[in-house]
Amino acid sequence: MLTLCRAGNIISFTSLLAPMPTFYRIFKSKSTEGFQSVPYVVALFSAMLWIFYALVKTGEGLLISINAAGCVIETVYIVMYLVYAPRKAKIFTAKIVVLLNIAGFGLIFLLTLFAFHGETRVVSLGWICVGFSVCVFVAPLSIIVSPF
Repeated sequence: MLTLCRAGNIISFTSLLAPMPTFYRIFKSKSTEGFQSVPYVVALFSAMLWIFYALVKTGEGLLISINAAGCVIETVYIVMYLVYAPRKAKIFTAKIVVLLNIAGFGLIFLLTLFAFHGETRVVSLGWICVGFSVCVFVAPLSIIVSPF
């Protein structure tokens, strides 16, 4: 089972690197070229939640390691996006980072910490994580409803 989990981490890590050609293109052209930041902000939020879940559940080292890598990689993507994005897109990205990754995570952290205990906390947090993991795959569709 551990071998399967490690293989899952390797596959997850390669999926974290999938946007690298896009960010290389952004770096080379010094422009975000209409790309959106929402998928990367949502992916960062999801990785943060999974780390919290793994810490609450305990004994989930592989889950912590892949999501810590995810937090670092997604943060690099977001920073690179902010460096090259137009002013309006920078403001929008900063707002969703604050609302989702700071306020949203803080709210979920406090709610699950104080409202739930024991196994109920783990299960509730797990379902929240699953919900936002689905959002990671839906977020790229945000290009259909672009605010810019």
